[in-house]
Amino acid sequence: MKNENFQDNNSLICVENLKFKYSRKQKHIDLKIDELKIPSNKIVSLLGPSGSGKTTLLNLFLGFLKPTEGKISIKNNPKTHETAYIMQENAIYENISAFDNILLSAKNYHKWIEGARIKYFDKYFSENINYKLLVTYWHYASSLVSPNVKNIVKKFRYFKIIWGILFSFKTIKFKNRIKMLNDLRLKNLFKNDVEEIAHKLGIKEILYKNVNELSGGQKQRVAFAKGIIKRTNLVFMDEPFSALDAKIKESTIEWLLKIRKEFNLTIVIVTHDQHDALKISDKIILLNKGELQQYSSGKNMYDNPANLFVAKFIGSPEINYIESKNGFNYYIRQNKMRLKAVKNGKYRIIDKKHFGDSIHYWIEVSGDNSWIIVLKDHDEYEIGQRVNVKYLNSDVLVFNNKGERVYENQI
Repeated sequence: MKNENFQDNNSLICVENLKFKYSRKQKHIDLKIDELKIPSNKIVSLLGPSGSGKTTLLNLFLGFLKPTEGKISIKNNPKTHETAYIMQENAIYENISAFDNILLSAKNYHKWIEGARIKYFDKYFSENINYKLLVTYWHYASSLVSPNVKNIVKKFRYFKIIWGILFSFKTIKFKNRIKMLNDLRLKNLFKNDVEEIAHKLGIKEILYKNVNELSGGQKQRVAFAKGIIKRTNLVFMDEPFSALDAKIKESTIEWLLKIRKEFNLTIVIVTHDQHDALKISDKIILLNKGELQQYSSGKNMYDNPANLFVAKFIGSPEINYIESKNGFNYYIRQNKMRLKAVKNGKYRIIDKKHFGDSIHYWIEVSGDNSWIIVLKDHDEYEIGQRVNVKYLNSDVLVFNNKGERVYENQI
């Protein structure tokens, strides 16, 4: 196992000595991770084949499951509803507008309500000084940041402001009182907030359309807005690209990279698709059979895999097998191999396929082994042609019969 850890003061999620079993009676451990640290303001993918433990780990992060042993710590200890969770099937209502979908999410989150009210009052009192009402507001605002003040007290202090607006302060004109009360309606507070977010998310033009009129990519953006309207910096996404076609997926990935920076988000994504993970992730958590195989950047996984599973899982086409000898197995990445046409070459091209600007060549090595080599804009080789293949010994990756990585000084 290989980990690239981060300093504790920059870690948003920490996993220590984690073991999880769906039934305490079973002997088999469904998920085991000794140590894992997820940094702030990064996109991290949970990657692996079906049954690897991706969804189990996500549900442990979300608090839907509890560790059998060990612990998971999230900075500031947010409750499940205080994080953004975007499911594989977007949890949005098809028969109402995008605006109302996002509003429902905000109304169900008391911290958004409190934050929106504070934002309104701050603006009001910066423009209209009323000392008696200001003191009442200060009492209310201070109660919101105190963990010892009960919700009923917070509500009482808020309604005391409303009472003051309606009856107590003669300096406020009647029409201004009515305007303030109207402005404080949740829908009106929300309108300013959501339009600001909608502009940043690029959904302003679809805000008042019914969701059933939107494309898959647009629906996903609405689901994302439902999450970050809570003013959270932690977003969990479960297979967000699986239902999108190729072009929409590409634009969604570009959009997500931009939004991550715009809102300073930490995004944890579950995916089974290595191409998606490699495109979008700062770091990848690669799991197999409930165990962490490697935690690093996608580039490092490709160039420096911790074991044979990682070497075979990451990269397309799969890593090329060279030979086995003395208990060691030798492999090499296709991008480290070079072709040269030779009349009596050692190898023969048995197939070729065009994939846009790249061409895949299948090279016959032995009866049961062939290599795939990908070349960009090189169409000079033909099926049946004899070639030689060159590579550097330093580019060869070696594994023992257990699939463990073996380095030069160990051979």
